[in-house]
Amino acid sequence: GTPRLQRRHAPLAIMGEQMYRNCPFGDGTGYGDGRAVSVGEVVVDGRRWEMQLKGGGTTPFCRGADGRAVLRSSVREFLASEAMFNLGVDTTRALSLIVSSSEVTQRPWYSGRDDGEEVDMMVTEQCAITTRVAPSFTRVGHLDLFARRCFMRTTTEQHKEEHRKILEHALFREYPKFAADKDSRPLADRAIAMLEEAADRFATLISGWLRVGFCQGNFNADNCLISGRTMDYGPFGFIDRYDPMFAKWTGSGQHFAFMNQPKAGIANYLTLVSAVLPVLEDREPAKALVERAQKVILSAAQDTFRVKMGFATKDAAEADSLWTDLEPLMRRSDVDYTIFWRELATVAELGEPDAGDDAKLAAPLLKALYNAPQESRMREWADWLRRWRRAVAEEQGGGGLTAAAARIRAANPKYIPREWMLKEAYDRAAKGDYEVVHSLYKCFLRPYDEQPEFEGKYYRLAPREALTRGGIARMT
Repeated sequence: GTPRLQRRHAPLAIMGEQMYRNCPFGDGTGYGDGRAVSVGEVVVDGRRWEMQLKGGGTTPFCRGADGRAVLRSSVREFLASEAMFNLGVDTTRALSLIVSSSEVTQRPWYSGRDDGEEVDMMVTEQCAITTRVAPSFTRVGHLDLFARRCFMRTTTEQHKEEHRKILEHALFREYPKFAADKDSRPLADRAIAMLEEAADRFATLISGWLRVGFCQGNFNADNCLISGRTMDYGPFGFIDRYDPMFAKWTGSGQHFAFMNQPKAGIANYLTLVSAVLPVLEDREPAKALVERAQKVILSAAQDTFRVKMGFATKDAAEADSLWTDLEPLMRRSDVDYTIFWRELATVAELGEPDAGDDAKLAAPLLKALYNAPQESRMREWADWLRRWRRAVAEEQGGGGLTAAAARIRAANPKYIPREWMLKEAYDRAAKGDYEVVHSLYKCFLRPYDEQPEFEGKYYRLAPREALTRGGIARMT
């Protein structure tokens, strides 16, 4: 059924349920970032950019923490956000990364002595500041906070006016076409128009994450920009071995897991709709928008796998049934998500003699498997691949298998910021050596290209420790 619109007073919404424990002031009225602060805006070629320092020190919302970022987390954000941009998924960008030569701080981390779930030591790390930029950093939670004040029993006209102002600001920053006609069109109408477009943006964002193997990890209303843009590169992870419940952050739970991100997006959209309610006299359109958003987001997620399989049109009759059979086969086979999809193009290009031989047909996928498959499993793969090749070859207007192979390589990246790659970069950087940082930055400029100079090092299965060891396989 349609999720229920919430109108309670709380400082954070997680999966559509408003939470109380995260309020920095302890009374449910506060909301803000604990270590990021906006320092200015610039307009370049007619486009506005807001600049934030992440890790610059304490803020009013840091809840007793030091507000600092360390080199490790800053390298992760810098490389991952720039990679995301080049992967074609909307994101905040990293403008600069500055490391202190003298300031350090302590953080709990993993010793690496075993594969334990919990951090077991304190480490001293260099402080760093990343300057991140975006047209704005307006979050669903910002609008939600001002809306909740309007729902309090003690609400005032000032609360309502402040809510209208933050909503107008959100339109101006992220949906300017709906801000331009404010003198001729009521705010309620423009807010409804924003919500309709926001559903499409959320759908595009989340389907992009599924396409490139990204799990945001903590996709609540606090970490969801109203623009439909990726942000908060802290609890994130790019998937190695396929697991629908993959998440890098130990606090993600199943609700923020990789394949549950569409549901998390719907919950955030529900919070956004609730945050607009104070300006709506007629709330029936809001209910209809929630129902539409559910369909749009789930449909886009499903369509992602049609695209990844190389089909040209949404009318591809067998795409859904092929994915329905493929997903559990991937789970059972311990398959590398990125390598499998990329090698599917090689399977498409096989000549008919090879395609008729089970072993030769499935051979390109062997490099994507973490464990040697049994003969029966290889027959399963050969059966599925043969059925898939036939469907792609016969797709009306698809151009055949060669055209499908090109589409597969265009949709499925060869290089992503895997955690074991990022770890090498920040470990070396901690010793003053930024060669790996620069090398990965160069690699991620063209993540869909073959780039043979990087293939041997980065287009391979994750090492065992990357799948098991704390700090790489998972983190707190």
